[in-house]
Amino acid sequence: MPNVPIDPADSAPSALRGRVVVMNDAPRTVFDDAIVYADNGSIVDVLGPGVSAPAGFENTTVIDTGGTIYPGLIELHNHLPYDVLPLWHVPKRYGNRDQWGGSNPDYRRLITGPMQAIGSAPATVAAIVRYIELRCLLGGTTTSQGVTLAKSKVTVTHFHGLVRNAATHVADVAVKDAETFLEAISGKKKKILHLAEGTDTAAHNHFAALQIGQGKWAITNNLIGIHCVALNDEDFNVFAAHGGSMVWSPFSNLLLYGQTADLAAALKHKVPVALGSDWSPSGSKNLLGELKVARLAAPLSGAVVSDEDLVAMATCMPASMLGWDKHIGTVQQKRRADLLVVRGRTGDPYSSLIDATEALIDLVVINGVPRAGSTAIMTALGLTAGTENLSVGGQTKVLNLAQKTASPDVGAVSAADAQSTLHQALADLPNGARTAAFAALPDDHIRLAVEGLVDNGMTSRPHLLYHGEITGADYKPPGESSLMMAAPPEPLPSITLDPLAAADTPGFYDTIKNEANLPAAVRDGLVKFKPGK
Repeated sequence: MPNVPIDPADSAPSALRGRVVVMNDAPRTVFDDAIVYADNGSIVDVLGPGVSAPAGFENTTVIDTGGTIYPGLIELHNHLPYDVLPLWHVPKRYGNRDQWGGSNPDYRRLITGPMQAIGSAPATVAAIVRYIELRCLLGGTTTSQGVTLAKSKVTVTHFHGLVRNAATHVADVAVKDAETFLEAISGKKKKILHLAEGTDTAAHNHFAALQIGQGKWAITNNLIGIHCVALNDEDFNVFAAHGGSMVWSPFSNLLLYGQTADLAAALKHKVPVALGSDWSPSGSKNLLGELKVARLAAPLSGAVVSDEDLVAMATCMPASMLGWDKHIGTVQQKRRADLLVVRGRTGDPYSSLIDATEALIDLVVINGVPRAGSTAIMTALGLTAGTENLSVGGQTKVLNLAQKTASPDVGAVSAADAQSTLHQALADLPNGARTAAFAALPDDHIRLAVEGLVDNGMTSRPHLLYHGEITGADYKPPGESSLMMAAPPEPLPSITLDPLAAADTPGFYDTIKNEANLPAAVRDGLVKFKPGK
């Protein structure tokens, strides 16, 4: 059985009424009016309002949400710690990942440099974790790629917070040949890895290096490839035949490369596809935003994709790709009670989710525990004590962040505290004092284990040989790793912390208008969601 992270928080019996979008196998079921009964973290049943409640729910008050109930959104790709940074105005079109990362001064000044500055101090690490989990919750995401922490080059842990972790990396490949990599992905553990990120020959060679011999490839159903922009029709045929699946991040691809994966080819060959927002420097604010991009970007490759198909890419499809489909991704009996409620019960249910902003998300539940929602619903659920209010798109949201097993540092941080701490830390970046403080920290000090901050002996992409050349961006030879990466350039600019939700961030859409690599259809379609329009 797959090892699905379980939130240890106790979950009281609940009964939520609304239109229910099940996201089960085709033909997919939508109940116009039903009640989702949940207890102890699991969905007990989904029944019509005229049907007797399950045993044990006789005294449970049914809460009419007035909305549409979906499975919580599942995101298989997001460099979460970087989501404290604003959207980067990409200066030009690139051909592969190595061209815009690494030694690019603009990238280091605006992205890795700031993360080095704020990714080590205990107060800012806790604030970052709180902020990014809130950003997930407010966008309806209940499972994401997780936050990795490091104490030393050999100590790597995953932060266990409110949002489920779906994080996987491979050890920094001492593996340089496809045969050994094939062995590494032939067990039971899924690997979510960057693959063929870019449009040029170097990007395509990253995929070509997976070929072992005639008809034999280092691809299994454990390989979930992120981006896959350089794959052509025949490549997707090979990828599908060997069981590969893809995480599609169209916004980030278009911003950086002016092109995204050939979705039409992927779907033609029946490659399973999930959505990921990548990270805020070149991606959507959350998976809810990436759904909007996906709708606009799909036709660019000639793909015919319905809103129902897109919602599947953020719910049941990623659950299936992880092997977690018996646990999350649908609103069915015996699944974990990870739920999302969008205001309103009319219109196409799939379009209603994609069109929604964070302001219209009236409830987010993880493992049966209501974590964020409208004042009316959270009050009806009895969640008033120990909660915190937050304004999102002009709507008051109630946050329930209490967690018995939370890291003490993070558990003590409120939404207001997290935003205040990060606002001050990012504004103070020009001071320059952080480099000395960073260097003085001992190796056993907890840091965010993110690329550009800590080299923890793990990699997010394979580095296999192709015609004698190592493929894959950001390769570091064995023996050249260190706990701390190179110091960022001086001075760093002051950065303004974005609000938690896109619904409160008009500047995000102003930047989009000036992103030269975005196709007009995507740019203009997104700007329609700018607050106040």
